[in-house]
Amino acid sequence: MKKTIPSFITCLALFSGCISIACSANGNLAAAGYFILIASVFDFLDGMFARMLKAISALGKQLDSLSDAVSFGVAPALIMFRLMTDSLQDQVEIEGFARHVFLYSSFIIVIFAVLRLAKFNIDDTQSKSFRGLPTPATALFVSSLGVLSETRAGIPLYNLTGNLWFLLIVNLLFSALMITNIRMFSLKFENLNLQNNWSRYTLLILSIVILILVGIPGLAVIIALYIIMSVATNLLKIKN
Repeated sequence: MKKTIPSFITCLALFSGCISIACSANGNLAAAGYFILIASVFDFLDGMFARMLKAISALGKQLDSLSDAVSFGVAPALIMFRLMTDSLQDQVEIEGFARHVFLYSSFIIVIFAVLRLAKFNIDDTQSKSFRGLPTPATALFVSSLGVLSETRAGIPLYNLTGNLWFLLIVNLLFSALMITNIRMFSLKFENLNLQNNWSRYTLLILSIVILILVGIPGLAVIIALYIIMSVATNLLKIKN
């Protein structure tokens, strides 16, 4: 019975991703973003419970990837699609085929998210760190844009969520980051030693401060910090 608990939690993550898609279809991007956040919490918990209960299995691994493809691939792509649709309303000079190219480029995220997940499933070297940006990180960045687009008051640079070129850069950059070979540190604590977990503690403290000051839209800043810190760690060859 206990071995079914992680799979049940994975299904909750999948269910949350499906609700996010429905919210995007109805034009409620803030709710869509929140449900991606909920899916990411379930995604964290299923792995944690699988390790705690010693219930790691091949079935669980495949189910997790299929869930991630929906919750962290299709769901954020729908948010990006809606943001692109809104931003194109101000780009009257972009017409016809070019308009469709911009609009449907939103779904590039899905393709690269699935590629990332497929690579992860056959790569045994990603147990302590990641090769490329994890799909939940990309999804959380995009979800924060969805929330920001509907909670603009008092938040600097909120107008970027309606900027077509910014959205296109985000789309292409994060798609590329998901399949890059750049090492990204894992957020899993194997012990509480400060020297071995300096990057995790630093990101955790900064994340708390940012979320208190900015709220959920601050997830975009947190993900950006995570990428910068991972790249810096690689360049300086610092052990995490």
